[in-house]
Amino acid sequence: MKAHQLPLFFIISLLAFADLPPLTAQETSGAVPSRIVMGGRAVAMVAHVVYAFPAIRDSVVAVGGTDQGLGTFLEAIAPGFAEKPNLDRNAGAEDYAALQPDLLILKSAMRGRIGGALERLGLASLYLDLESPADYYRDLAALGQIFRAEARAAELIDYYQAIVARAASLATADSQRPRVLVVQMNETGLQIPPDGWIQTQMVELAGALPVWKGSNPTGGWAALNAEQLAAWNPDFIALISYDRPINQVIAAFRNNNRYYRLQAVRANQVIGFPQDFYSWDQPDPRWGLGLLWLAKSLHPSAAAGLELTTEARRFFRLFYNMDDAAFDRHIQPRLVGL
Repeated sequence: MKAHQLPLFFIISLLAFADLPPLTAQETSGAVPSRIVMGGRAVAMVAHVVYAFPAIRDSVVAVGGTDQGLGTFLEAIAPGFAEKPNLDRNAGAEDYAALQPDLLILKSAMRGRIGGALERLGLASLYLDLESPADYYRDLAALGQIFRAEARAAELIDYYQAIVARAASLATADSQRPRVLVVQMNETGLQIPPDGWIQTQMVELAGALPVWKGSNPTGGWAALNAEQLAAWNPDFIALISYDRPINQVIAAFRNNNRYYRLQAVRANQVIGFPQDFYSWDQPDPRWGLGLLWLAKSLHPSAAAGLELTTEARRFFRLFYNMDDAAFDRHIQPRLVGL
């Protein structure tokens, strides 16, 4: 049966309907989706969550581009992934319909741009927020119901809840609440995230004060000039890079004459979110690792027993069934910033 002939159309927006009750078997036509398509903005985050449900991987027929500049991770855990049709980021509803999906999975931000057209074509669509820990708990639970994998979803949710609790414990053990700036450094300069993004929440969950909070009312990255940076003069500066090795970015920042007077530079407290294929700062499934790294960086005495490579091995084993040999082959050579 083609997607536009489905007898039941449903759209789940976990952003707009946070209190939506659990789906029933009847509401999802009683069948696990067999032709899943993912695309659009931030599709890598969506795909990395979906691929954490191993039983559903063979049902994925097409995914948009997932390479942020450091490689395509999913090929490492699902050989042949790179051969799947690669949707353009700006693909239209007709492009999705041509793949005859029985379920589209997109970021919530895509609903305003393309949701109406998908609905007119009768394409069943699931919208995921994936912007905060609470979003992850809710979105994973929804995927678990749709994929008939509730136990797997609960296992992943438990992992994140334990990470958040562990970060809180480290913060509580340290009386200091450092002032932190999280900033992306790229060819255009420095940029700060909005309050609602996970980077801001991670700083707070790690027991610190995000100095930029309230300064970026936009829905995306905002430029930061040197004067404002000097005025904030944070205790720690946590750098982000998505397409260059973070060690290079840290060195470039420290060697920039505009920043040498900053307290964080003088105290050697310019740090950078670790990377493998992806940076650990963003609402990709790796955000739990990023939170642990940040908590350890800000509270080193309290976190003396926290070994991040061990945590990374545990994460990739739990989420993607990577044993130590696969981790050593695919992740360890790319792992920088610890």
